Amino acid sequence: MIRKVMVFMPVILLGVQASAFTLDEAVQTALELRGDINVAENKVESSRWSRNAAHTWFLPQVDFSLSYMRNHDIQEMTIPGMGTIPMGTEWSSMYGVTATLPITLQAPAGASISSSALNLSEISLIGTEQDAVADVILSFYSVLMAEMMSDVTSEAMNIAREGFYLAEQRFSAGTISRFELLQSQVAYENRRPDSIAAVTGVENARAAFSVSMGFNHDHPAEVEGELTDPFPVKLPDTFEEAQTIMEANSTVLATAKEMRSMGEAQVTLSATGFAPKLVFQTSYNFQAGIDHIQDIHRDDYSRNWTTSASLQIPIFHGINDFSGYRTARSEMLASYANADDMENYAFLQFTASWNSLNQARETVLAAESTVQQAIEGSEIARVSYEAGIITRLDMDGAFLALTQARTNYASALFSLKTAEATLARLLGILSIYPREIN
Repeated sequence: MIRKVMVFMPVILLGVQASAFTLDEAVQTALELRGDINVAENKVESSRWSRNAAHTWFLPQVDFSLSYMRNHDIQEMTIPGMGTIPMGTEWSSMYGVTATLPITLQAPAGASISSSALNLSEISLIGTEQDAVADVILSFYSVLMAEMMSDVTSEAMNIAREGFYLAEQRFSAGTISRFELLQSQVAYENRRPDSIAAVTGVENARAAFSVSMGFNHDHPAEVEGELTDPFPVKLPDTFEEAQTIMEANSTVLATAKEMRSMGEAQVTLSATGFAPKLVFQTSYNFQAGIDHIQDIHRDDYSRNWTTSASLQIPIFHGINDFSGYRTARSEMLASYANADDMENYAFLQFTASWNSLNQARETVLAAESTVQQAIEGSEIARVSYEAGIITRLDMDGAFLALTQARTNYASALFSLKTAEATLARLLGILSIYPREIN
């Protein structure tokens, strides 16, 4: 049994015209609107009905029939001296109920396959939901990163503009050369392409965020949050704990397990082709024969009740049964191999994801410290340039280092969120609703 964990609190869906979403609201909206989730839900419903039908194999098949038949060529028997005697009637009619109950080992085997198919569809639904959540989370944080990068480029643009204005003042006062003034202007103008690209990046990220929730790309969608906000899913503290959680909740591992069960059930179903088949049948009907259909009356019908039991033992069907069995066995072995590969790659990805998360956490701490140092360095450079201690080129270098530090910090935060979302998805704990797979 695999028990899923609720990690997001229920929220009230925003209207179609809403443009600002928290992460919880974005996730819930995606669950309502995304087509891939709707497809997976309908596949589960289809599999459930197929399973229900397969598990009612022991119920008899009951049919009611009503028929009229006309005999255009009535055979006659000629008796010398007595004339001819018709051997039948022109019209005949029959109505009644027939119940058939086949008893075969194929029915329980088919029910087992349908149960495995239902489990696979349920696992697929959970995996689709978790993929959707991961997609929304990454899109949500992509918008935050794009906005953060836009703020960084705007700050760099403002700093460069202030530096250029200061250089103009110093040039007017005769304390710097024309060449140094041109350097300040070039440094200012070089910030424009980055600023334009940052604005475009925000628009693209918001369009992708809208699509991830199930809206059209042009739906107005903004985000409420910060890249520094804690990740909404509590992740395990140790590698061993994470591995235990993955073994219990991973949809990949659950799929591999069901693939093995499905392969075994297919072999069992093929093997039942060699088993006998017992069929019980009973017919309760009324028959009538008349010369003119207009004269038919209920008194013309007589009861005909029959009960039969037949045993069918397969002796020789060519090599079809044997070939089907060998095919199913080969497919079972293939499913075993595929399941083993899925498990191996899942654990490989888990190990890599765990290491990436630890690396991302350390990178964020280092980048945050670098930002503080770059802020202090830029302030010292500003004061030093105003006092004429350093050149404009030195001050630009300090400002460029600050911009690069802020850029690296934003990138490190986004990498951390990506690593957290990837690990949570691999562990199978990005579920929205509690679910159980038996």
